[in-house]
Amino acid sequence: MTGLTWLASYPKSGNTWARLFLQSLAKDGAAVDINFEDGRPSGVGPRAEFDRFLGVDSSDLTCDEVESARPRLYEMMAADDPTMLPLKVHDAWLKTSSGEPLFPPAATAGAIYIARDPRDVAVSLAHHLGITIDAAINMLGKSDTRFGQTGDTHFGLQVRQRLGSWSQHVTSWLDAPIRVFATRYEDMISDPEVIFAALAESLGWSASPEAVSRAIASTRFDELRRQEDAAGFIERSPRAAKFFRRGETGGWKDSLSGSQVARIEGDHSAVMARVGYL
Repeated sequence: MTGLTWLASYPKSGNTWARLFLQSLAKDGAAVDINFEDGRPSGVGPRAEFDRFLGVDSSDLTCDEVESARPRLYEMMAADDPTMLPLKVHDAWLKTSSGEPLFPPAATAGAIYIARDPRDVAVSLAHHLGITIDAAINMLGKSDTRFGQTGDTHFGLQVRQRLGSWSQHVTSWLDAPIRVFATRYEDMISDPEVIFAALAESLGWSASPEAVSRAIASTRFDELRRQEDAAGFIERSPRAAKFFRRGETGGWKDSLSGSQVARIEGDHSAVMARVGYL
């Protein structure tokens, strides 16, 4: 397949785990260092990649100007390295302020989309950002939620990423006019051998069952958390105690009040039902 593959999810939905699994599988299941990057881009958020490829200082541009230039960036990245691993994405599938797709179909091979129960996302996002669960629930329900906006101290090294609400994010990718392999974080947890083998197959990789098993073992949650405990993790928010916190499903049941559950389900019932959460 030619073009870039987007590894997309709403934040705190298993994207990092899937990226590290693919990094391991590309090396036949070898161990991975969560903080090692080989000089190739691993995601679309960092301003440094924008500046390097386009030869401009993104801090001199408005958020809209940066966004309008991002399709050119991805065309250049696709031409520069057609064997690049899937790129981590938190943006919704949307159009720029100039009216073109943010992720140009001509430079796109396809996408992997990971959904996660928004009740669990709310809890995990609250811990990640150091905010209250109610504030996280508000973020999941707002159509203008974004990361990387000017003045955002935590995401200041990233370009603006427009997420929208959780429901908008999920449907934007599931209904995107490209080939999408969709899965759920819960299924990755409960049946990793099947889901990750299917994920690799969707990329056209001829990975053996043994290599898939090795890559799963290399990126199991307790190993990722062990590495973070020993050396920290570059993707951890300074507001969070840990990035790899619990790594489970259904944790919302002992974290959310009845009214908080009702708010999330009220905001997202249609899409939750579509994805199998109601």
